[in-house]
Amino acid sequence: MIAQLTGFRQAIERRLYGMGFALPVARHILCSQLVITGLALVTGLVLCWYSTWPIAFGAGAALTTFSLWHISRSAQAFVRLPFSPLLGLRLFIGFTARLTIIGIALFALIVWLKVPVAPVLLGLTSTVASILLWGISRISRKTAKEA
Repeated sequence: MIAQLTGFRQAIERRLYGMGFALPVARHILCSQLVITGLALVTGLVLCWYSTWPIAFGAGAALTTFSLWHISRSAQAFVRLPFSPLLGLRLFIGFTARLTIIGIALFALIVWLKVPVAPVLLGLTSTVASILLWGISRISRKTAKEA
């Protein structure tokens, strides 16, 4: 099971690398986030007959994955460019557009679709879990090398 999961993660990371995510840290965190979101959405679809919470969690995780995807993509693109007022404007517009899209999606989920707020917020915090997994993997590699 672990070997299959490792192979699955490597396949996702190779695909992300092919899509332009050259930084290993960005790929690893984004890969973890994609796995969490995928598992949440599949679980939500399987359990949607019992409760709307898993679907709401998956929706929140999908929104934060969208945000993380665009942050990683723009950070890699803009970090190589010298700063200019035009670059600052592009960063501001991209940031504002992303937050606007997420705000509209949250409004639609919570107000129009009456999705429970708590699982959506938990899904939005799934990026913290992805970053935590990245940190644990780094610590465990250092510990394994020292042993």
